[in-house]
Amino acid sequence: MKKKELLKEIMGVPKALTPWVDSLSQLIFNDANKMDHWDEEGPVHYINKEGEEQEGSAYRLNTREIHGNEVMDFVAKDNGFNDLKEFINSEIFKKVPLWRPEITYNIVGLPSELFDLEGDGRVNASVGGDIGQELSNVGKVAVFPGVKLHFDILVDKDKPLRDLKENLSDTISHELLHTYQKIKQLEGGGQSHFGKEMVLNAMIQNPMVDGIGIGWWKNFLNLIYLHLSFEVNARVTQLYYLLKEKDINTKEDFLIELKKSSMWEQMKRLEDFNAEEYIKSFKLPNKELKGNNPLQMLDNIFGNMDLISKGFDPRSEDKALKSLINIWDKTLDIGNKGMSEMGIGITMDNVPKSVKESPLKFFKFFEKRFHKKADKWKRKLYRVGSLLLQEKEEALQKNK
Repeated sequence: MKKKELLKEIMGVPKALTPWVDSLSQLIFNDANKMDHWDEEGPVHYINKEGEEQEGSAYRLNTREIHGNEVMDFVAKDNGFNDLKEFINSEIFKKVPLWRPEITYNIVGLPSELFDLEGDGRVNASVGGDIGQELSNVGKVAVFPGVKLHFDILVDKDKPLRDLKENLSDTISHELLHTYQKIKQLEGGGQSHFGKEMVLNAMIQNPMVDGIGIGWWKNFLNLIYLHLSFEVNARVTQLYYLLKEKDINTKEDFLIELKKSSMWEQMKRLEDFNAEEYIKSFKLPNKELKGNNPLQMLDNIFGNMDLISKGFDPRSEDKALKSLINIWDKTLDIGNKGMSEMGIGITMDNVPKSVKESPLKFFKFFEKRFHKKADKWKRKLYRVGSLLLQEKEEALQKNK
């Protein structure tokens, strides 16, 4: 590995991803450019920068698919190779040997004002595949098949291609880093999953936990998701691709852009988490039924019944908090059983009895984890600034 590439790896930004990030961004951009009409229209309400309620129209494009063969052919051609065989025998492919990844995406067109308010959150994505995916062979080349990438994309309805490629790049880099890490683990003789953190990630998506329709609880689950190591690392790579095309010439320029980013805001949420204050902010859902609307009252009653059926105890705030911890503990049992059935030797420790009796201990445990991870995350974000400024200096020296 060259010195410059090694430096990027140390900084948390694998240079090997760049050809794939650039090509997949261009591929989706080209495909979206074929759009000549919207498939659906509907109303949208939002609050503008002045705090005023606005009303407009949003549009939606039906889900688009780009099949694996088309992806491979495009990436090969886009990187200057004559054919697929030449591409898969290249160093570019061998470093990130994705084989026939499938791409799907949705596009929603928003009023220009609302699109601008979305900032760097205009593209959401997910990467799928078998949990126990292994490397395969195409000829003598090891490949990683079965990757499925999905994107939900927000665009300006009047100028759908405005900033689209740039918005795609940082999100694609985020998702590809997850796959890249799996590939490196497999190449090193390990498993393609992320151990206990993978189980934790699956837990917070389990309907038994995630289905608790309480915003306060969902916010906590989101913090758990954000503190997972593979999500932190992916966001560091994402920040690099988000900022690398911006006019950053000094440390001050970098800090201004950094603190406008969603990655900084997410890190700060972990850093600022306070267990005592968070518990104090908890309120029972539908604590008071306001008004005399019978339909609203019925909705509240059925909502509470659904929560109770999941094991939630609404009799008091203390009982409610303890019941949430019990639901968490039961989900751990389900997760452990699932891992065992899949032949994955990962066992998560159950919540100790003393912690079940004290919600503060439960949230203090996560407070410590959140703060520790936020500290690492912040240092990695600052390293991106060093990398960007170094690249800028190298470019200036090269052009002299």
